[in-house]
Amino acid sequence: MLTFLGTQFRLFFQSQKPKLTGAYWKQKWQAIRQFNPLKPRLSELRSMLRFALKGALFLLLAFTIFYLAVFTGIVGGAVPSRAQLKAIQNNTASEVYSADRVLLGRYYIQDRTNIRYDDIAPVAIDALVATEDVRFYEHGGVDTRSLARVFVKTLMMGQESSGGGSTLSQQLAKNLFPRKGYRLWDMPVNKMREIIIARKLESIYSKQELLELYLNTVPMGGNLYGIERASRRFFNTTADSLRTEQAAVLIGMLKATTSYNPRLYPERSLKRRNVVLNQMARYDYLTPHQADSLKQLPLKLNYRYITHNDGMAPYFREQLRQELVQWAASQRKQNGQPYNLYTDGLKIYTTIDSRMQRHAEQAVRKKMAQLQQQFDAHWKGRTPWVRMHR
Repeated sequence: MLTFLGTQFRLFFQSQKPKLTGAYWKQKWQAIRQFNPLKPRLSELRSMLRFALKGALFLLLAFTIFYLAVFTGIVGGAVPSRAQLKAIQNNTASEVYSADRVLLGRYYIQDRTNIRYDDIAPVAIDALVATEDVRFYEHGGVDTRSLARVFVKTLMMGQESSGGGSTLSQQLAKNLFPRKGYRLWDMPVNKMREIIIARKLESIYSKQELLELYLNTVPMGGNLYGIERASRRFFNTTADSLRTEQAAVLIGMLKATTSYNPRLYPERSLKRRNVVLNQMARYDYLTPHQADSLKQLPLKLNYRYITHNDGMAPYFREQLRQELVQWAASQRKQNGQPYNLYTDGLKIYTTIDSRMQRHAEQAVRKKMAQLQQQFDAHWKGRTPWVRMHR
């Protein structure tokens, strides 16, 4: 029994009579709607308070049960343990170098190069925090203010443009452990899993380590991952050399990597870049004058899409790949598992001298062009591949 305002009433889960029916709640709701605050009666006030208390207790109990069900893995499957989160390792391309330390090519499934926090331009960090999670340095994985905004503006008021409530830590959890389908419970289960994982990540890693992990993990469209490879593909530069307007383009892509791809949709990308610059000015990472000046700059790309066949010595690298796959399968890492050429970020140094290789390939191209001219001159007006009949 609970005594409140001079009266006693039973909590809903103690009542002997089942009251959790649609008719019961409908009746209580109608009573609240008909309640006149200008002429309150004590009985009506008590009834309304009892209804509010029962509703709050019901929601709290339901949330607690749901949280424990996800946390323990009863709903949604097992949540990664702290040991698993500590051992996170992104799939990383293996790289082949010449004897004089020139990169010849890469073997990969996911086009990614992991880099350290210190190798990321500070303007890229600023743009990311200002756009995606302005209170990143203040929360412990969950931003309650953002969640409240989503609940009020998005769910209750229907304002879909009010922004999301996921923190960078929650986005990182989603990138590391992609969402799964749970029929009618997709969104709540996945969101709760991400909240739980984000809290664990925040307890294991520092803020700088989380930013490093996020910017190495984030998908940038297609098979491209991480800020380093995106910098090289779209601007032919490294992540530590990004200019502010370039960083704003790449961070702007995170909202929708295809829709804001600067090569496919330059106008959209330009508008999104300027939104990021405005956010940086809004939160004092740029002055208004700096942001206005940068927004006047055109979108200038230096796009380079490099495939497995690009670069020097492609035939040599293909032969080397076949041998390396067999070698990796016979070698063991510290955890006892075999190496994987495409995911373990191996560095392979060969005996090829890049300068001699470059001269050799240039000589072959020059000679092949001459042979092609001779071939065309000899067979001019004739079809060389027609079978001769006697």
